[in-house]
Amino acid sequence: MVVEHFFSDMDSTLLGSDNGIPQHNIDIIKNIDIPFTLVSARAPVEMDFAIDTLDLRGPQIGFNGGIIYEGTGNNRRVMQKKPIGFHVAKSLVESVCKQFPDISLSFYDENHWYSEVIDNGIKLESAITGQTPTIVNFHNLLQGNLDVYKIMIIIFDEETMQSLIQYLNNKGEETVVIQRSGKNHLEITNSQAIKANGIKYVLATEHIDVESTYAFGDGHNDIPMFELVGHPVAMDNAVADLKRHAEFITGNNDDGGVGEFIKKLV
Repeated sequence: MVVEHFFSDMDSTLLGSDNGIPQHNIDIIKNIDIPFTLVSARAPVEMDFAIDTLDLRGPQIGFNGGIIYEGTGNNRRVMQKKPIGFHVAKSLVESVCKQFPDISLSFYDENHWYSEVIDNGIKLESAITGQTPTIVNFHNLLQGNLDVYKIMIIIFDEETMQSLIQYLNNKGEETVVIQRSGKNHLEITNSQAIKANGIKYVLATEHIDVESTYAFGDGHNDIPMFELVGHPVAMDNAVADLKRHAEFITGNNDDGGVGEFIKKLV
């Protein structure tokens, strides 16, 4: 069986529950000759450690497809970017903060994570990514033009989460997509910034046959990716909705299920 490319989500897929890469995954992925691309909702700066640890050389996909790039840190080379329109981002940040003042809202440009306060949502995300936000006044920051790639909202109450989703859907803003990436996370990106579109770019530029591709994932925002690739592989810890789109089920993220599957395959 020909395998031309692997694509993988990061959180709860490639990464263990401690937010590190299980050694089994490292040992397997570093010793294959098949290209491996991260496809994540994370910002590039939050993906650097994995790229460096696994010695990944090809294109990587961040912000759910909002940015495609190679390299890390100062050596990062952006190949494609799809930020949210500035005026749309400004309107969404201001209106959500006004209507839902008690939620945790932050947003990202290419190299920075911005928040107004360190609340419980920010503390959770900092623990996951190891990053610290730049504390700013949103109103002042959004007076100038800024490439906003992702608005992230963290809510611990499901009723409030559903109310916000309804509110955003009623706004009918067609240039953005609203996706849950976990129980508490809601992310707003450019409507073209979905994982499948990021993968389509890689397939086209690398001249890859989609039928020879595999993708690993665990969450709802991985469904478009699963519907595109030749062989979708769900983690054992994946949500039930995603498993229904999978061809294969591998082990859980803490046990290195990604590496386990690749070892058996190649």
